[in-house]
Amino acid sequence: MTWATLADVEAELARARREDDLDRFLELLGDEELFVPIHRPEAERLARDRTWSPAKVCCAHDGEPSLQVFTRGALPDFGADVVFLSGDLDWATHGLGTGEQVVFNRGTLGEWRVNAAAVLPWVDANPHRVTAVEQQVERLYTARYGLLDGPVAHALACGAHQAVLSAEPWNVLDARYHDYVAEVRGLRDWWGVADAASWRAAMDRLLGDSYQLTTGNLVLVLRARSGLALDVYGWVELVRQWCADNDAEEQIEPLVDAVRRIVRYEQRFRADGLLEPDGVVDSIIGWDVGRAVELARWGLAVGYCDALTAELMVLEAGAVARRYHESWAELSTGYVLGRLLALDGEEFGPEYSSAARVRHRLLNDPASPWSNLDFGAGGPHS
Repeated sequence: MTWATLADVEAELARARREDDLDRFLELLGDEELFVPIHRPEAERLARDRTWSPAKVCCAHDGEPSLQVFTRGALPDFGADVVFLSGDLDWATHGLGTGEQVVFNRGTLGEWRVNAAAVLPWVDANPHRVTAVEQQVERLYTARYGLLDGPVAHALACGAHQAVLSAEPWNVLDARYHDYVAEVRGLRDWWGVADAASWRAAMDRLLGDSYQLTTGNLVLVLRARSGLALDVYGWVELVRQWCADNDAEEQIEPLVDAVRRIVRYEQRFRADGLLEPDGVVDSIIGWDVGRAVELARWGLAVGYCDALTAELMVLEAGAVARRYHESWAELSTGYVLGRLLALDGEEFGPEYSSAARVRHRLLNDPASPWSNLDFGAGGPHS
């Protein structure tokens, strides 16, 4: 396996610390998502109240008097009563008084206690070197402390599209490495999930007996099962016949519209190299698989499931991916089409361009999981 460029900002920070290079140290932090510990009840209140909070109000742990700030790979385990919030360097230092102190990556080789009087002027003078957390996207992170082989790593790789889009390590399944408040809000606002029962129901809709067959998936299934090279007119006729045979005439219009949209996307995919010149997409289950892996991560992060349940859900997502696809490229194309049908509205806008870029990166980067893990084997190349 190659794993050519594993993310290891913690090693770079330790080197800058040894060399007493504060400028380099802060520059590295300026391009990272940073985490601060907070007591779980206070985080739950923030999630309920939709309140923005600066890092400085969060908890000091074990008597630490300074504000603690960590990069993802340096996050300690403070126990179940402490979770984390995250943001960029500007957020992490917002509101600090010049007499206060920050300790970065406490307990690691890169630990550095810095007076706010040294950090704040640097942040003010270098806005171009601080990447806002919402702009930290489309990053392929393979964490050294994550899984690199085996069934769980392979299953996590089936959700790599989602992880890269949101700049999270694709190979980590751990409750610590998350902004607790952001995940609680995301589950509630995007998924209608607010507790363990609704989380399990959402997972069941993606992977289980309550799987919801969308109009896009239905028309693709009909085309694939026909075994015919259908033109758009033949495909529409197939859909109309299915509706007649299943007493579903009220579905004709939305299903025909789904055919029209998919034909347009497939034409663009061929033009942009996402499909072969005569290729088609057989399934968008890859979109469900990617979301299922992410939903398992979020459920674990906020305590709606335990680590074993999250792992089993991820393994099931990987099994579904292999059941319906023959390769990483096929899985990815299905993911992209499913994402566009759900979010793009035939605009071929940012949702299209970002998903296409991530697909290209995952298929071609030597450090990508898709370059290092055999799709069909469910594990590493031999």
